[in-house]
Amino acid sequence: MTFALLLSLMACGESVDEPKGVEQAPVEPKKKEEPVAVVDDGYYYNPAGKRDPFQDFVMRTNGEAPKDRPPLLRFNVDKFTLRGVVWGTPNLRAMLVDPDGLGHYVRIGDEVGRNYGKVTSIEESSLVVTEEYQTPDGQVVVKPVEVRLATREGKKR
Repeated sequence: MTFALLLSLMACGESVDEPKGVEQAPVEPKKKEEPVAVVDDGYYYNPAGKRDPFQDFVMRTNGEAPKDRPPLLRFNVDKFTLRGVVWGTPNLRAMLVDPDGLGHYVRIGDEVGRNYGKVTSIEESSLVVTEEYQTPDGQVVVKPVEVRLATREGKKR
């Protein structure tokens, strides 16, 4: 019955004295959470002039990334085979065959290869593609790649 009386008094909103002999720990009021301290050490990241890590590793020296590569720019230069050279015309032409077996006629100045190399010379049995690319540390590298004429056996001369 004492319990029912105690419960009814609590429901009325009146305070009830604790029974004697029972000690209760003091209730501390809840503290408001303080915001985490932000340390300003003076560092600020500025991406200006830095390479975009999501672009192709090898890109044009002017910084343009390829949108849609034509067939001559899909493969490395050393994957092409030289099948023939057209002589007797004012503009020399050569026929390159890509790894897919498709033939492409190129002239001096055409772009070939993933590094956007330019055809710089066409000789009787070879073709030179000069690649110019940028390394990750920003240096420009110029590299001539020679493609030799393939013989009937598939070997290069």
